[in-house]
Amino acid sequence: MSEIRKIIQQPLFKITSLNSIHILLKLVFGFITSKALAIFVGANGMAFVGNFRAFLNVVENFSLLGIQNAIVKYVSEYQHDKVKLKSVLATFGLLLLVSSIAMSLILIFGANYLSKEIFHHSEIYSFVFYILAIVFPLYVFSTFCISVVNGFQEYKKVIYIQIISSSIALLFSVFLIYYYNTFGALLSLVLAPVFVFFNSLFYLRNAISFSDVFSIASFDFSVIKNLSEYVLMALVSGVIGSFVLLEIRTDVIEITGLKNAGIYEGLQRISSYYLLFISSIMSIYFYPKLAVNNSNIQVIVFNYFKTIIPVFTLGLVLIFLLRKFIIQVLFSTEFETMESLFLWQLVGDLLKAMSLIFGTILIATKQTKAFIITEIVSLFIMYFSTNWMLHAIGINGIVIAHTFTYFMYLLVLVIYFRKKLS
Repeated sequence: MSEIRKIIQQPLFKITSLNSIHILLKLVFGFITSKALAIFVGANGMAFVGNFRAFLNVVENFSLLGIQNAIVKYVSEYQHDKVKLKSVLATFGLLLLVSSIAMSLILIFGANYLSKEIFHHSEIYSFVFYILAIVFPLYVFSTFCISVVNGFQEYKKVIYIQIISSSIALLFSVFLIYYYNTFGALLSLVLAPVFVFFNSLFYLRNAISFSDVFSIASFDFSVIKNLSEYVLMALVSGVIGSFVLLEIRTDVIEITGLKNAGIYEGLQRISSYYLLFISSIMSIYFYPKLAVNNSNIQVIVFNYFKTIIPVFTLGLVLIFLLRKFIIQVLFSTEFETMESLFLWQLVGDLLKAMSLIFGTILIATKQTKAFIITEIVSLFIMYFSTNWMLHAIGINGIVIAHTFTYFMYLLVLVIYFRKKLS
């Protein structure tokens, strides 16, 4: 009993437990949204939703300049130094304000072109890009606010923000999908981060002020000089990586058809739900720890593989056993062929989860060269193996290529870190 009590009292266990509640709610919310999409939008519409999500990742990562991780790091370091903290917040805040406004202008003037490129030669959804342009600064600053809360190491607040925002977004999404079908689904993706922004502001109301964030007098060029590593890493993983994924989705449509692309998007929705468990724990617990103190890498990695990976693996086995039931509950008969994609997708996601801790170490410790090389190699393998496998065996090829990519990626990272882990 004393050993169990010790485990329960550990901060990681408390955060993991609260995070698990959040992930469970996200799963439920995601299930409801997926069912609504399957009924009111169908596989073809879901393919468009997937493409638009990939596009949002590209523009968001480009506008964030890769500094969300830098925000977490520097806020963690200077949270007790009010002068330096104000300087950091102002520098990041003004940079994001300029980048988000610039992106909004690009979205306005390129709306028709983007609609044709993203939505399979159709301009009927160009209005979505105008709406995105209007709210895009809030879209970017929702990530800024979450990163600041995370930097203060207020892990519980981060999770509470996400739970409340997800709850509001669910109601909003179902309403829009029910009444406006595909257009409503696209609109819900655009507006969901706005809820995160206002919810984050509530939690930050006593910690920072607008005058801190947008103070030109506090803008510090020396902070920018230290951002080069983060910008380079974001350029590779965020912008180029997201663009590669968008191109892969486009290839799926061109090679296997719109319906298969929608089925693949449905599978990716399931994948994104359970991977939230890993990514959120990584961002709210492991990354801040590594950013402040990276001298204990071996202990942190072993702790991750000892506490997180076994639970995650068990969850994947359960999902595989229940895959038929999951498809029936979440989607419709139109998505039945998704069953054949599960095995390779789950194996690939397990390898991805294992490799994520090593990638996080590279980012937190600013090992820029190693990070860029491993990312470029993995993206190269991902794109060309996916393209080749899609042509060779059809839609099943994309999940096999997914597993192959992360096997190679994990292998390279383990070899790179072998000395630090021994």
